[in-house]
Amino acid sequence: MPVPPEVLSELRDLHLPEIPSWWPPAPGWWLLMIFGIALGCWLVFVVRRRVRRGRPLRQALSELGELNQALAFKRLTPMRYLDRVNALLKRLLIHAYGAQEVAELSSDAWARTLGQFLHRCSKPDAAQRIETSLLGEFRYRPYSHQGSEPGLDQNLQSACERLGANLERVFRALNPPEAPA
Repeated sequence: MPVPPEVLSELRDLHLPEIPSWWPPAPGWWLLMIFGIALGCWLVFVVRRRVRRGRPLRQALSELGELNQALAFKRLTPMRYLDRVNALLKRLLIHAYGAQEVAELSSDAWARTLGQFLHRCSKPDAAQRIETSLLGEFRYRPYSHQGSEPGLDQNLQSACERLGANLERVFRALNPPEAPA
């Protein structure tokens, strides 16, 4: 039986459901967002801490490179070079490793502390003895100053160049120290 047209005109149009909006997200998305933000904050914290920990070591390496160049181009005398490297190592131990007690050390006590530091950096014993003697009391001996002997200055220059190359290798091999307690 056919439906009369007036009955069909009384029917309402079909309604489609509303399209779901993107806001507010479902609880799973909230958890994922919170986890992502926490992970991002943690990564920023870790990277900043690592950069901050390594800064004194990078600065020391940069300054050592400048000192090595100044020695190679004879802008620094070997004794002045040894004094500057000595000060650089003390600053590195104080600021990067938190060893405040080395500020007052000199002579044999400084040479022992320097020897322990180089030993921790896995330096061979022979090279370590040479470096600790050059940076320790050797600098204060009367015959170690410029003009004392003609051949001594050249030998001292080459010993300082070897010292600089060895220390540069040690610095590059070091990991950034843990933050001082």
